[in-house]
Amino acid sequence: MAYGSEDIRNIALVGHGHSGKTALTDALAHHLKLTSRLGSVAEGTSISDVEPEEKERKQTLTSHLFRLQHENHRLNLFDTPGHADFIATAIATMDVVETVVLCVNAASPLTFHARQLWKAAGELGVGRAIAVTHLDQENTDFERTIAELKEAFGHAVVPVTYPDGKSHDFKTAYSVLKREGPAGEKYHEQIEEDEAEVDDTLMEHYLEAGHLEDSEFEENLRRAIAGGKLAPVFAINPLTGLGLRKFLAFVSEHFPSPACFGARGAGKPGSGVFGDLAEPDPEAPFAAKVFKTVSDPYVGRLSYLRCLRGRLAKDQSVTVARDGQSHKVAHILDVHAKETKEVDSVQAGDLFAVSKIEGLEYGDTVYAAGHEIEFPKPRFPLPTYSRHIWPKSRGDEQKIGGAVEKVVAEDPTLHYGRDPETHEFLLTGMSPLHLDVQFARMHQRYQVDVDHGPPTIPYRETITTKAEGHHRHKKQSGGRGQFAEVYLRLAPRQHGEGFEFVDSIVGGSIPRQFIPEVEKGAVKFTSKGALAGFQVVDVQVEVHDGKFHDVDSDQISFQLAGQRAVLDGYMKAKPILLEPIMDVEIHVPERFTGDVAGNLSSSRGRMTGMEIEDGIQTIKAQVPLASMLDYSTQLRSITAGEGTFTMKFAQYEAVPPNVQQDIVAARKKIVEAEHAEK
Repeated sequence: MAYGSEDIRNIALVGHGHSGKTALTDALAHHLKLTSRLGSVAEGTSISDVEPEEKERKQTLTSHLFRLQHENHRLNLFDTPGHADFIATAIATMDVVETVVLCVNAASPLTFHARQLWKAAGELGVGRAIAVTHLDQENTDFERTIAELKEAFGHAVVPVTYPDGKSHDFKTAYSVLKREGPAGEKYHEQIEEDEAEVDDTLMEHYLEAGHLEDSEFEENLRRAIAGGKLAPVFAINPLTGLGLRKFLAFVSEHFPSPACFGARGAGKPGSGVFGDLAEPDPEAPFAAKVFKTVSDPYVGRLSYLRCLRGRLAKDQSVTVARDGQSHKVAHILDVHAKETKEVDSVQAGDLFAVSKIEGLEYGDTVYAAGHEIEFPKPRFPLPTYSRHIWPKSRGDEQKIGGAVEKVVAEDPTLHYGRDPETHEFLLTGMSPLHLDVQFARMHQRYQVDVDHGPPTIPYRETITTKAEGHHRHKKQSGGRGQFAEVYLRLAPRQHGEGFEFVDSIVGGSIPRQFIPEVEKGAVKFTSKGALAGFQVVDVQVEVHDGKFHDVDSDQISFQLAGQRAVLDGYMKAKPILLEPIMDVEIHVPERFTGDVAGNLSSSRGRMTGMEIEDGIQTIKAQVPLASMLDYSTQLRSITAGEGTFTMKFAQYEAVPPNVQQDIVAARKKIVEAEHAEK
């Protein structure tokens, strides 16, 4: 049947692992007779976990879109990953729906990750609801869960269905809209109070009458949810189907449609300002946003989009806001899990996919030619876990770059590149699990296998005192020889002043044409110092004397002499190692503050500040990068998976002598080999 924008409900299920998202997806599909049996993650029969890595790990690792039909409404339902390392997928999905349903496990405390997801949905400005699951387990208490949710998320959290009993006594879900059960009237009044905040006129009427008329109540539920005034809570047991029917009825009748939700922020391409409003008008010029890309070795790139304005027909051309390139859309696909079906057109509110347009990237805005517009991208956490990767076999050397590019294109929290100082090829993600999944995808899709190890820390070297350096280069092997002699002085400079070369030659002891060669030799030495083989910084090299030979002196001779004279002086100038120090911000539940602080102290970290808000402790510290390479694993262990952190480079500082001694000893053979070649 044909659907208008008013008939569509775009919904994302989000939540912590084991909160019931995938079980709810399976239950809804089974209830609506899309499947003949109830799927199970544990048994590998879930309709959501379809990728090989998902079946193997028994967890959702990417977002999956399902088309559900309930009465006269089309429900576009997303199941998203529950693991915090894959939060980017959940954020990208929340950005293109009208309502986010946070799944909460009543048998467990509210997790930090659930709070993060709730906050992210609020920042995106979408409607929010909550599905409380696992209410049939021992020691669960719906009222206690509601109290915890209200404390965390505010008074907008109000049940619209609730259980008739605790644990195994949960036999039916009461409807608050119909004032069913002993608490029906109480919850109904709370909804009215929140709903009245939709606008001043409604609030005035509510204050005068003390309640809302039934017609007002029904008419304004959608507006209250879309505007964040009401966050309806549902009591659901997916495995037994309890609460499903009432949940579906409420979603169909009272969740905001694209038309009800209204305009979204937009701006001119490249401006970075999104103060304009784009109404979801099917008759307006077409505009859409790419929210997911998948690279398939057989099909090519599949790009998922949300139509935010207008209509798109097959064979129509669209323009990409990022680069102004035009592409013809030959195939428009309706997506249900792994299945796709070609359709002729889509309209505002629709979610769809296009194939074989390699020029589309995650977050791109596309629009009808001549009608420029761009939608903002959501903010994602920065990746913090890096590995140095290299091909496992020679046959993979040519393929590894393309495979990495394809998996990186699918995930905004996955970065790659060659380190400019160590020249290692680095892949950076959220954690070891996050990268392991990418390695598995590279193997499954592109038959590329990689080895990996910790990245080399880009230490730097400098000197702490003045010193003299000298080298006499003489080589005679028949015919014309080589000769150059250089005397120079080394002196430390202030941090950040860099390398400086000073020419103090007088009297022509070194001819003018050879002075630049001495400088080249000095610069070459600074690219890899003699202490541990790292770049030398903040050093002044002053050449003040030397000797030459009329026949045997040449450019290469003075380069070598200059390089080795610097080496001679450098080892006398008390060289030290400098290490990168990171500004680190850690977010953990308050109860873990002491353990995290103790771990930072043992990792040579310095606390710089602490703040607490809503039971979440933010710890700021400066920590050596060397201590942060595996910090995601450490923090997960300390906080039972509830902690997160970000970090950025702060400055270089001197390495403690005992630590420097270990680093120098570990790199002794590397340094000796490099300087022997010179």
